Amino acid sequence: MAAIAVVTTLGVAGCTQGAGQEESPPRGVVVNLGGRVSILDDINAHPDVVADRPEGTERLDVYRLTAPKQLADGLIVGILDGAVVAIDPKTPDQQVVLGPATSWFAAADGSGVWAVTEDPTSSACAGQPIAESGRSRFSVSKFPVSGRPAQTTYTLPCGLRPFAETSRGIAALQVTDAGSNREHTDLVLLNADATAVRQTLAKDSSSLASEGGRLLWKESSCDSTDCIKVYDSKAMKTVTAPECAEGTIVGRGTLDATGRWYASAIATDSGFRLAVLDLDRGSCKDLGANAVLDGDQDLDGALSGTWAQANLLVLDSTTGALTSFNAVSGKQVERKQSLDVSGLAQVWGARTE
Repeated sequence: MAAIAVVTTLGVAGCTQGAGQEESPPRGVVVNLGGRVSILDDINAHPDVVADRPEGTERLDVYRLTAPKQLADGLIVGILDGAVVAIDPKTPDQQVVLGPATSWFAAADGSGVWAVTEDPTSSACAGQPIAESGRSRFSVSKFPVSGRPAQTTYTLPCGLRPFAETSRGIAALQVTDAGSNREHTDLVLLNADATAVRQTLAKDSSSLASEGGRLLWKESSCDSTDCIKVYDSKAMKTVTAPECAEGTIVGRGTLDATGRWYASAIATDSGFRLAVLDLDRGSCKDLGANAVLDGDQDLDGALSGTWAQANLLVLDSTTGALTSFNAVSGKQVERKQSLDVSGLAQVWGARTE
């Protein structure tokens, strides 16, 4: 599968993450204010608009990314206009278009990204004895972030939707028929060329997040924190997620690029709060209440959350409040003046050097 033409060339930021960088506050924070892409030199700085709202799009956000994340090397990646794009946080008004995609995930070795495409459900797997919602065929193509064409493409068997790569292969969701007009989804690992299932990790479960060789999922049959599992592909073992004394983990959160820290909403008797789990140390840090979580517990909607190395950045689209939390130092900073936002504004990441 060939790459779409590169819109604007950008340099690959080959940054390393040292101890000093881990504890540094975020600089060069990149935000989409709902149609205006801006850079904040620090969390309290005045936003420098680098891509203003195009004429005739007063009510549209033409810059909104689907599934934006910042890679370990510092590049921001997401889906825009049906393609996966890479963005340097120093020049967020420019993009490298990698290839067509409906979703994407990072390569396990940090050498690029996998773009996922889907064949039409009506024709891809018609007549096959699989659950109705699984009658889709997906392909994955591995692109270097430089914009060069994909060198590797796999077409998966029907009913398998890829969502992550680990050191043991691509992970996928497999829809199966559980009988009595019921379907459930299993989490599986595929073989080397993604043509067959090599291992089932969990039955009747849903994926929550995946980065750095770790997969988080929730068992569908229960609602406590005990139902949330963490699979470490390097250690090849599954453990229960750390408990939060303040409440139960809910919604879909976000993992940092190393797979160590997981930010998520937690449900308490007094409402919803934000928390960060340290999966290496088995601990939970309560970051406080957030009213917008009452309507949506996922961190990709009205509350936009992303990791820039060890810094969690959270933007509230309803108020314009921007907060950073450094998972190494434990320091939390709230922006003094709310940003002027509209629609579902997003925080994309920050400079990593």
